[in-house]
Amino acid sequence: MPKAFASTADTQIQRAQLIELAPNIYGYISDYDPNTGVIVGPDNVLVIDCRATPKMAREWIEDIREVTDKPITHIFLTHYHAVRVMGRAAFTDAHTVISSRGTLDLIRE
Repeated sequence: MPKAFASTADTQIQRAQLIELAPNIYGYISDYDPNTGVIVGPDNVLVIDCRATPKMAREWIEDIREVTDKPITHIFLTHYHAVRVMGRAAFTDAHTVISSRGTLDLIRE
């Protein structure tokens, strides 16, 4: 029997809101989906986690484009849960992925 998601809300597409927390630092906030983040640097953008699906990640990228046109070049993965990493494929220009060794090992599993 397959394992269930942490909650049934994790299986539904949620439209989050991009909220500026400090200059050039944003939270991508959803009532039911894990929150993610964006840091806009002088030349590029770092995202924190990738969302649960490529479709959700593409929606997030559209929202990021409302505040900056700088390239998204870096991804920071906080941990290995599917709702954090499965949207990775949508970030085609992000060639640098940062995570702990433990997170990387569990993603590869």
